[in-house]
Amino acid sequence: MFTVEQVIEATGGKLIGGPAKRAVRGVSIDSRIVAKGQMFIAVKGEIFDGHDFIIDVVEKGVRVVVVHKPVKTGSEKVSVILVKDTTRALGDLARAFRLRFKTPVIAVTGSAGKTTTKEMIAAVLARKYKVLKNEGTQNNHIGVPLTLLKLKRGHQITVLECGSNQPGDIPWLTDVARPDVAVFTNVGESHLEKLKTTAGVLKEKWALVSPMRRGQVILNADDPLLAGQARRARKGLKVTTYGIDHQAKVMAKNITLKGGRCLQFTWGGKTIKLNSCGINNVYNSLAAAACGSLFRVPAAAIASALGRFEFPQGRGQILRLGRGWLVDDAYNANPVSMRGALQTLDALEVAGKKIFVAADMLELGGRARSLHRAIGEAAAASSTDVLITVGGLARFMADEARRCNKDIRVFACKDVEGAQQHLARILNNGDAVLVKGSRRMKMEQVVDFLLASPGS
Repeated sequence: MFTVEQVIEATGGKLIGGPAKRAVRGVSIDSRIVAKGQMFIAVKGEIFDGHDFIIDVVEKGVRVVVVHKPVKTGSEKVSVILVKDTTRALGDLARAFRLRFKTPVIAVTGSAGKTTTKEMIAAVLARKYKVLKNEGTQNNHIGVPLTLLKLKRGHQITVLECGSNQPGDIPWLTDVARPDVAVFTNVGESHLEKLKTTAGVLKEKWALVSPMRRGQVILNADDPLLAGQARRARKGLKVTTYGIDHQAKVMAKNITLKGGRCLQFTWGGKTIKLNSCGINNVYNSLAAAACGSLFRVPAAAIASALGRFEFPQGRGQILRLGRGWLVDDAYNANPVSMRGALQTLDALEVAGKKIFVAADMLELGGRARSLHRAIGEAAAASSTDVLITVGGLARFMADEARRCNKDIRVFACKDVEGAQQHLARILNNGDAVLVKGSRRMKMEQVVDFLLASPGS
């Protein structure tokens, strides 16, 4: 995979100990699972520092380590490569490795729907190709490089989700991944604590195309910010649009709700039935269809892949809850995805109440209060019968919902346990519950509670 000389060349590092002539057959940053013959990169995370486990990995058979500060290895046989920053070095190695392959790379970004869209694209392309994708949400400066380092000769297409919460994340990931196709879901209020404004979000996301002298851009024509970028796209970029309301190359027609919880629409002369009632997932499907068409996957195979698609846990997955439904959208949240969740709850047809359990949306900076109030107003205008909020910021949702709609029942809770207590008291068989909140709010605990409840 790499020789010591290749590692030094790719990272700009310096050999400070051990043999210069050595090869490794893999890369790891996890001391718990590193294997003999692999190279260990001592990445410093929020909790653990890989430099603290050098002796451990050497005892497991590692003979090449990459560090950004001097360490003791306990063996003169270990090649020690010193770099300025081990996280950057991981990306540098991934870039060098990716450039060995002619395998097309598709990169997906946006404010909401990235993971689902990435998974849909991979499912569609898998009907014809051997696909490598990042698992789960490994979409950052660690996950993207580690995914690229899994490339093998048998892979025919790579699909990557690229995330950002601060300026510079996307440009760096793009420099590492060197995408051939850039897919954009939407642009809205996300990570405003560091990106400041939606214009800042757009600038950061659009950096995905920065290294693409020629290439394909696939974007949502119904998103005004992205549509504006499409009109201003530089020469050499081919733009494919998808949408519902505005004219686009890839469009969904005849959208209907079937059986109270499944969306059906036509595209390319085919009927597609999604295991979702969220209109946002029609957009995600269209992005995947656009990718499939670009790589000449037959329309029938695209429609079949989307019709059989199982939504990832925590991302709009619809589960039976007695005679009602549970929409598990607990993985993360921002104003864009919160509004999408409310649309999903509106579309869902149930005999009982519609209950929206919504927690804090984090990383919104100075606009946090006003954006939470806006979601409260939207909830009040929706078909939601009961709003249960979790967290200090979500209380502003509760206050605004009460102000805008006197008929909606509202409960503001400090924590997950409070929400569970209210649900235990008010939930009836036949109700629908949608659970959503930012990752650190641990809303999956509410989902687990509901699934473990009698009659679920």
